[in-house]
Order: sequence, then structure tokens, then C-alpha cells
Amino acid sequence: MTLVSTTLTTELLLHRAGTKSYWRGLTYRESVLSLRVHSRHVAARVRGGDDSAYVVELSWSGTHLVGACSCPHGSEGFFCKHCVAVGLVLLDRGETVPPPDAEDVELKDVLRALPAEVLRELLYEQAAGDPQLRARIISAR
Repeated sequence: MTLVSTTLTTELLLHRAGTKSYWRGLTYRESVLSLRVHSRHVAARVRGGDDSAYVVELSWSGTHLVGACSCPHGSEGFFCKHCVAVGLVLLDRGETVPPPDAEDVELKDVLRALPAEVLRELLYEQAAGDPQLRARIISAR
């Protein structure tokens, strides 16, 4: 049995981005304006070459590292230099992208604070468009 890892490494960043974007990402580490590790993802803002700020998110989809960025290259679905820069800053800080099965403490805290009527409305909206969720709710009665 092969164990598959959700460990952030420089090798993984190189693999996901490719050589060109990885090397360009090395020079963008100091352009990371903000970085926050959430329960199941990392959110960051990175200054681009034209002084605009791009929104970056890193997360896991199973064992696949996913990077999303609002820059033109990232908007086309590529793991861009901004994603690499965020990953490298995480590694520099001794932090990582939380695993996909991490307990989402942040979400649980927000849900506890919401009024019951708001929760019901949110759940209804979600279940109305998701047959599996609807079936789970119906069978839970």
C-alpha cells in the first residue's frame, strides 16, 4: 500500500508550477503582502509586477495541491508564480497548507453563532440544488 502525502515541499511547488513559474516565484516571496492560514486553506495577497494585488488561495483536493490566483495566468487555471511565492513563504515560516480533512474550527465557530433561522435558510438554499444533501436531510428526520 502506498501512502500519499499532503506535505508541502519545494519539490511539490516546482512540480505544480513548472520550472519557469517556480523560478519566477522565488523572486516574489517579498511581494507577499498578507498571508493567513485558515482551517482548510491558505489565503494571501501578493503584489504583482504592475503593483496590483492578486488574491491567492492554496488548498488540497485530496492529495493534489491546488493553487488559485486572480492574476491573468492564474485565472487561466495555472499554478502561477504568486502561488509559488505563497508556498515558499509558508515553508520559510515553518507553516503549511492544512490537510483537506482538518477540522474546520473557523466554520464551526461561525455556525454556532448564527441564529437558527439563518442556518435553516442557508441549508435550504444549498439542499435545493444538491440532491444528495437533500436526501441526507430528508433521511435524518
